[in-house]
Amino acid sequence: MNAVELLRLIKTQGFDVKLQEQVISLADAELAYRFAHDLLEADLERLELVIVAAQIPRIAYEFALIKAARGGNIKKLQDMIIHSADGGLMLLFAADVEGADIELFEEAIRCHPEAKFSQLFEAEMRQKGFY
Repeated sequence: MNAVELLRLIKTQGFDVKLQEQVISLADAELAYRFAHDLLEADLERLELVIVAAQIPRIAYEFALIKAARGGNIKKLQDMIIHSADGGLMLLFAADVEGADIELFEEAIRCHPEAKFSQLFEAEMRQKGFY
């Protein structure tokens, strides 16, 4: 079964352990994210392994939003975003993901080669009430 067929099943059938196992076995980060997004019963820890292995920062950020909202630990995802050196994603993660280590992101962004991210970070944190 391919990813598109699995997505259809997920939409029509809802959560099923066998479907989750198929999603994990495909090692498709986008599919793992969608499964977690659509189903509260999803095992976020196991799906996170797929996300981290894929090393796609955008999906890691999106998954972190879900995981944090459901009370999960976001440290691995946070580390992945910082190591990506993507200034925009670091800024978004710090601003939007509940429980993000603001000081860690501030330090990483201050070291970023593009100074604009430091200015944007400061403005965003001030707007969010962190400063």
